[in-house]
Amino acid sequence: GGFRERLPTYASTFHGDRNGGLSTKEAFADYAEYCYGLGFRAFKIHGWSDGNRREEAANVLHVASKVGDRMDLMLDPACELKSFGDALYVGRACDEANFFWYEDPYRDGGYSCHAHRKLRQLIKTPLLQTEHVRSLEPHIDFAIADATDYVRGDVGYDGITGVMKLAHACEALGIDIEFHGPGPAQRQCMAAIRNTN
Repeated sequence: GGFRERLPTYASTFHGDRNGGLSTKEAFADYAEYCYGLGFRAFKIHGWSDGNRREEAANVLHVASKVGDRMDLMLDPACELKSFGDALYVGRACDEANFFWYEDPYRDGGYSCHAHRKLRQLIKTPLLQTEHVRSLEPHIDFAIADATDYVRGDVGYDGITGVMKLAHACEALGIDIEFHGPGPAQRQCMAAIRNTN
């Protein structure tokens, strides 16, 4: 089946480095501007792997000050922030910068429904979780436990049938699924459903 023939896209960075690439908040902002010039209207930041909450929050605020009025912004620390307190600190920066989502914030591995429900209670920015859980039931457990706002689905791990089941379960709950990865199977699944961004 088909819902759409054109898909929205976002540019997603590699993790920040210390070698002159994405090594500063200015470099991230410049890259966001470059991606905007290419036609992207959304931009996802993968910060630095050392999980420095002050640096991550400053990056969030700086990039938003440069392109936030023109691009939807997302942050994926990829479970690199060290503690719940670090995740909360950066989440409050995402709130201030009006980020579209905040994904896999800290080093619990993305598994704890309880911890992410607590984080959701303390910040406004929607959470995107479940990249690190497998099969339908744990994904939906996260949603029903109010531990995520968006659900991550992965064709590579759960197959096309698995993610389509997940997409329909999310639709029944009134929430969106966001597909992991840019491949042709993901694009076909996205084209077939309405509840993805």
